[in-house]
Amino acid sequence: MPDPKKPSAWMLVALLQTLAWLFGVPILCRKYVWDNVFGVMVASHPTYGNEIAEVVFVTVIPPVFFLSYTLVMIPIYAGNYPFFEQYRIQQHVCWPWFDPRPKVREDFWKLSLRSLKFTAINIFLLVPSLVVVKTFADREVFRKDKTLFFRTDDEHWPSMGKNIQDIFSLVLIHEFGFYLSHKMMHSYPFLYQYHKIHHEYKINTTLAAQHNHPVDFVLSISGPAVLALVLVPTSHSISQFQYLLWTLWANLDDHVGYAFPWSPVRWFPGSAATDEHEFHHSKNMGCYASKLACFNSMFGGYEHYDAYYANADRGGVYNNKKDGANSYKIKVVRDKQQ
Repeated sequence: MPDPKKPSAWMLVALLQTLAWLFGVPILCRKYVWDNVFGVMVASHPTYGNEIAEVVFVTVIPPVFFLSYTLVMIPIYAGNYPFFEQYRIQQHVCWPWFDPRPKVREDFWKLSLRSLKFTAINIFLLVPSLVVVKTFADREVFRKDKTLFFRTDDEHWPSMGKNIQDIFSLVLIHEFGFYLSHKMMHSYPFLYQYHKIHHEYKINTTLAAQHNHPVDFVLSISGPAVLALVLVPTSHSISQFQYLLWTLWANLDDHVGYAFPWSPVRWFPGSAATDEHEFHHSKNMGCYASKLACFNSMFGGYEHYDAYYANADRGGVYNNKKDGANSYKIKVVRDKQQ
C-alpha cells in the first residue's frame, strides 16, 4: 500500500486541495454565500437571527457533506476498479458485498440498514437538538456577549491570520477531546456498552462514520465539537465552517476503507494515517485519535499498532496474506468488553 506521506504527484494534489480549503473557501463564501444565505436570515429575524443562522448552518452541512461523499464512493465500492483497489487497506479480505457466502452479504446489508437508522437519528435529531440547546445556553444562561454570537456579516469577517489561528485552535481542541472521550469509551465498561455499536464494523465503509449509539454520538462525536466551539468563542462562522469541513472529511476518510494518497487530511507530517482507524476497528484497540498523531504519541495509542507493523509485511499492516487476527502474534491484553 503506497505511503501517502511519501513525496509524489498525489501529494501535490492533496496539498492543492488543502490550500483551496484554507484560502479559497473563505474568498468564495464571503463573495457569494455568507451574506446571500446567512446574512438574509439574520436580517429577516432581528431578535434571533444569529441563532437561526447557526442552527441552519450546523443542521444542513453535515448531512449534505455525508451524502455527497457517500454518493461519490458508491460507484468506487461497486466497481471494484484496480486503480482504486490498490489503495484499499484490508486487501487480504474481499468487500462483504462481494463475499461468496450469502450469510456475510446478508449481514452486511442488515448492518448497512442499521447504519442508515443511526445516521438519521444522530444527524437529523440529535445535532439540531444539541445546537438549539447550545444557542439557548449561550444567550440565556451564559449571557454571551452578542458580538461573539454566530456572526455572518462582512464587518466582523476575520483576517487571514485570525482565521487560520482559530481553525487550528478548533482542530487541536477537537482532536484532543475526541482522543480523550474515545479512549474513555474503551476504558470503562459502562461507556463501552454504547461504543461497541460503532465496532460492529470490522471492515469500514463510509456508512460506519455515523454508526454510533446516540449516547456514544453525544459523548465522543458532538462533545468534542462543542468543547472546541466553547473554548474558541471568538471564532467567526467561516472559521467554524472550515473547521467543520475538515472534521467531516477526516471522519469519513477514517472510515472509507481506502488510504487514498490524494487525501487532503493525511499528507502532512504529524497527520494520522487512515489505516490507523481501520486497525482500531479490526482489532478494537489503540489508535484513539483521528486526524493527528500527536496525542496517540504523547499519551498512548500506538503500542499495538506499532507492534502489528513490526510483525507484518513492510508494505502495510493489512497486506499480510494471512488472516489479520491470527497473524497478530504479539501478546496483548484485548479490551475486556470485546
